[in-house]
Amino acid sequence: MERDENFIDNILTLRDYWLKAGKGDAKETVDGFIHSLLAMFDGDAGVNDFHFIQLVDAEEMETINDRYPLHELFHIENNKRAQWKNY
Repeated sequence: MERDENFIDNILTLRDYWLKAGKGDAKETVDGFIHSLLAMFDGDAGVNDFHFIQLVDAEEMETINDRYPLHELFHIENNKRAQWKNY
């Protein structure tokens, strides 16, 4: 139970950080939170010292974040979307 509470506490810490730190528009603040959350899942965040989450593709039974760290994949896909909207 303590690990579950620590996990949720870390997510709330990220939320509170981005609510205070978000100086841009709402999209920038939400994108910052998503990046930090995914970095935490990847085991790449300072707030996270005991969690690592692996996502598995149910059809292929392949770990998704073995190919790319999730927070990097988020930026790749987010940039693609932003470029598409400019056309």
